[in-house]
Amino acid sequence: MEQFLAILLVLAVAAAFYGVNFLKKKKMYPACDKFAQLYCELADNLLDDLHGMANLNVETLAGGLFQIRPMNQQPEAIRSAFAKTIDEDVLAKLRELFFLRDEIQAEASNGSFAKDKYNAITNQLFDSINTYLSIIKDPTQNLSSKDLEQFHFFMQKQVHIRNITFPAVVSRSCAAGIAV
Repeated sequence: MEQFLAILLVLAVAAAFYGVNFLKKKKMYPACDKFAQLYCELADNLLDDLHGMANLNVETLAGGLFQIRPMNQQPEAIRSAFAKTIDEDVLAKLRELFFLRDEIQAEASNGSFAKDKYNAITNQLFDSINTYLSIIKDPTQNLSSKDLEQFHFFMQKQVHIRNITFPAVVSRSCAAGIAV
């Protein structure tokens, strides 16, 4: 009988943890959904092809840095990306993404069992779009290998981001709406 009560107690505690986690995740959906929709809206405006695989042609400099080659030596998709205007509207949306990321991370740190997942996803996605915009805005800057990785991540991984990464943290309806 004592073993049966111990098993019931373990099941009750597990159910309580699951319930708390479920409620916490549901509470985070509005901010995560807004982050995902805004990120995808920016990507849609900045990229002509969400399935793109173009690489930025660079020249290696001393110290492991890179310099972007002239635009006439870049693939068409890269030239098109650099032709996009980074206006105040894009920067305002980027600022909104920044604040949404902080909101999600603050909420996740407040009792979520998956806070590391939320932090990793929001940091990676924000950093990739921020680096991408920084490079587009100033193509004369010297780039690190990390900068290049972030740039290519944003350009080349939109299908993965929308179909695999975001569904891990957004509501089902949002995931269905942003999938490609």
